Amino acid sequence: MTSIASLHELPDEFMVDLSDTMVISLEGEQADSYLHGQITVNINKLDDKSARHFAHCDNKGKTWSTGYVTRHLSKLLLVANNDAGNHSLAQLNKYGVFSKVDILDDTPNYSAYFLSLTAAKNSGVTSALSKMFNVTDLEALLDTQHGDNDALQKIESESGLLFTANTAQEGFVLLLNKGAQQLVEEVNTQSIPCYPAVVFNALQIKSVHAMLRKEAVGEYVPQMINVQALNGIDFDKGCYMGQEVVARTRFLGKNKRAAFSFKLEDKVDVTPGDALEKQLGENWRVAGKIIDVAILDNETWFIAVLSNDTTPEDLHRLAENDAITCYPNALPYSIEQQASNIVKKRR
Repeated sequence: MTSIASLHELPDEFMVDLSDTMVISLEGEQADSYLHGQITVNINKLDDKSARHFAHCDNKGKTWSTGYVTRHLSKLLLVANNDAGNHSLAQLNKYGVFSKVDILDDTPNYSAYFLSLTAAKNSGVTSALSKMFNVTDLEALLDTQHGDNDALQKIESESGLLFTANTAQEGFVLLLNKGAQQLVEEVNTQSIPCYPAVVFNALQIKSVHAMLRKEAVGEYVPQMINVQALNGIDFDKGCYMGQEVVARTRFLGKNKRAAFSFKLEDKVDVTPGDALEKQLGENWRVAGKIIDVAILDNETWFIAVLSNDTTPEDLHRLAENDAITCYPNALPYSIEQQASNIVKKRR
């Protein structure tokens, strides 16, 4: 496994072994209806050619996990990190005993990778992927304009699935239950570097895709970690866990928090749960908490939940190490929510 000093040094062609990824599968007669009542997106409109960002909340609207939801053959899959995924799995099984659905940790049956778009277009890698997926579908996906949060396009086969990740570095999440070794061998043959999971974590932080570590599980309403900005909340769907709080947070304008990313030009000891302070004149006050961290060889990325009116000009520092100061990166998307059908019907 190859280490890297900073995201700036990433080559165009690379792969990441997503060893921190957990795959939860739901299968059975009531899988769709059960999951529809659990997460923030409309499962009834999730087709077999797409993936979505999602949040899974408790009945108070506090988020247990975030990640991707998609389909693979007869299964619904939730793709999250291990910390949040384990919590969601326990909660799903707790409530799922009353439904005709099998809910499993399917992680052992999938090999998870991130593959950059340029690497996927490498002729040798494309050839390897063509042995697992329909050639026409694969070519269409590779030629699609990426970056649209509303449509994370996906292809699938008995070998697994591949979908766009809409991260700052264009690429795909692959979940393979067949052919993974052949793909890795072809990547090695093409001298394409394979990085550890922390690199994808850093890319997610740069893209402000908030993934929850154990310290942040059950602490934030989805809008506080920008899930709505990734089209991860369907406000027009029916009831689900935490829906009343999530809807009230939006329609009554009660949310005053948002997630922001930071980059430190060094390897710094930062952990989820650490406090961040903001400069106000000659004073400093606690601004929020860090929820995710990715430490590379010479660079540290982290996400913190702060006031949603925070700007890139606001100076912050680590509460536990006040010599380390930093500015938030500009958000790569708007956190403003567009009008929904519910609003239109009320007028």
